[in-house]
Amino acid sequence: MIRAVTIVCIALAAVLPWRVAHAEDWLDSPEAKQFRDRVVLLALIYGESSGIDPQGYMVRTKELRRLDGDCGEVEVLTLQGEKEVRRETVKACKHPTH
Repeated sequence: MIRAVTIVCIALAAVLPWRVAHAEDWLDSPEAKQFRDRVVLLALIYGESSGIDPQGYMVRTKELRRLDGDCGEVEVLTLQGEKEVRRETVKACKHPTH
C-alpha cells in the first residue's frame, strides 16, 4: 500500500510542473489573448462578461471604471475550475486604434 502511494506521489510530482508550465504557455499565447480580448470587449459593452476558452479556462471580466471615450479599466480573472490562475487589470477600448 505504501509503495502504491509513493508511486502515485512521484507520478503527480512529475506531471504537476508540466501542467503549470503548459497553463502559463497557453495563457500567454496569442490565441488565449485573443479570447480574453473578446471577453474584455463584452465587459466594456455590458459591464461584465465571462466565457470558457478553448483549453477550458473560465475568463471572467468586470468593468471597474469608465475612462475617456469608449475606454475603460477591466478586471480579468482566469480560473481553472474554482482555482484562480491569473488576475489582472487591463485598459481597453471598444474601438481600438491601430
